[in-house]
Amino acid sequence: MRRIILFFIVISFIFCGSLLAQSPDDVYRKANLSYEDEEYEEAVSLYETLIQMDKISPEVFYNLANSLFKLKKIGRTIVNYERALRLAPRDKDALLNLKLARSMAVDKIETPEKGFLLNLILFPYDRLTVNELTVFVSAFYLLIVLFLIFSIFFVEKRIVIFYNIGILTFLLIIFSIFLASKIHNENFAREAIVISEKVNVRSGPKDDYLLQFTLHEGTKVRIVEERQLWYEIDLSKDLRGWLPKDSVEII
Repeated sequence: MRRIILFFIVISFIFCGSLLAQSPDDVYRKANLSYEDEEYEEAVSLYETLIQMDKISPEVFYNLANSLFKLKKIGRTIVNYERALRLAPRDKDALLNLKLARSMAVDKIETPEKGFLLNLILFPYDRLTVNELTVFVSAFYLLIVLFLIFSIFFVEKRIVIFYNIGILTFLLIIFSIFLASKIHNENFAREAIVISEKVNVRSGPKDDYLLQFTLHEGTKVRIVEERQLWYEIDLSKDLRGWLPKDSVEII
C-alpha cells in the first residue's frame, strides 16, 4: 500500500514539475489546442494551471469559460465570463456568451431595468476598467491644474478658463465616484455564482436550520457574511439566507 501511495506521489511531482518547466506561452498554446481537439477537460486543467501561475488575462478567463460551457458546467462558466469582463468590460463576445450562459440558469432572478438615461450615464462605469477610470481621473485633475496655471497668465481669458475648469471639475467628481464604486464592488462587495446543481439556503449556518429557499447552478448572489463553512448571501431584500461555501465560487 505504501509503495502505491509513494508511486502516485512521485508521478504527481513529475507531472507538476513538467508543467512548471513549461513557459506560460507553451501552456496557453497546449490549452488552445486541447480545446480545438475537443479535449475540454484537458483544456480546463491547462487554463487553470495558467491562473495558478498568475498568468491572468481576459483571454485566459474567456477561454476557460468556453471550455467549461462545453462541459455544461454553467455555474463556473458564468464565473469566468464575469472575471473576463472585469478585465475587458467591452468584450462583445464575452458579453454575448455571458448572456447565453445566464439564460441557461434555472433561477430567473428579475433585476429592475436601468432605462436608457441611466444606462447612458453609467456607460463609463460599465465599459471602463479600474485602470482606465484611474487614467481619466488623473487626466481631469491634471487638466484642472493646467487651466488654473493658465488663468494666472491669461487674465483676459479667465471667464472661458473658469468655465472649462467647472466642466472638468464636474467630470472629475463623476469619474471619481465611478472609480471608488468600481474599486469597492470588485474588491470589497463580494459576489459569487452557485456552482452546485442545487443548494438549499437556510436561516442559519447549519444543516438543521429552517430551509428558506433553494437555488440552482448559475445564480448570482451577494455575500454578506461568512462563518466557518458557510456564507450568508442575499439576492434581494426578501431573499436572504445561509449556504455552504463549497456550493458557490466567488467571482
